Amino acid sequence: MYSAKQVAQYIINKCSIEKRPVSNLKLQKLLYFVWIEYRKRTGKNLFDDKIYAWQFGPVVPEVYYDYCAYGGMDIDRRYEDDEIEIRAEDKAILDASLAGYLNCSVSRLVNMTHEQGKPWYKVYVEQEGVKQEIPFSLIEQMECQ
Repeated sequence: MYSAKQVAQYIINKCSIEKRPVSNLKLQKLLYFVWIEYRKRTGKNLFDDKIYAWQFGPVVPEVYYDYCAYGGMDIDRRYEDDEIEIRAEDKAILDASLAGYLNCSVSRLVNMTHEQGKPWYKVYVEQEGVKQEIPFSLIEQMECQ
């Protein structure tokens, strides 16, 4: 298992290589969707950092605060491969997952997380859980079947 920060660094690098740099908002949505895809494929958590229901969708605060200085701008940072330390087989899973989302606009990704009945909606809207944790069990139950 990795930290969400490691996964975020990998995503930032991958997007930069693909000439599709990401904003902090898009990074947050990609973290959420790759967590789901990884769980579906492996039955394991990609990371255990808590995910919270914020206004624009699921957020991993530890990662958000690392990149909040970029505002809505693309993150123009690169990491050395030895800084990230993700196994090759897991990179393949991440790459396959990202391929399905990189062409989506950030607004589309936000809308996907905001769909009625999805985990973010259950916590943020139905439970009025502004900035409350979205339990992994709820994500697993509703997104990983």
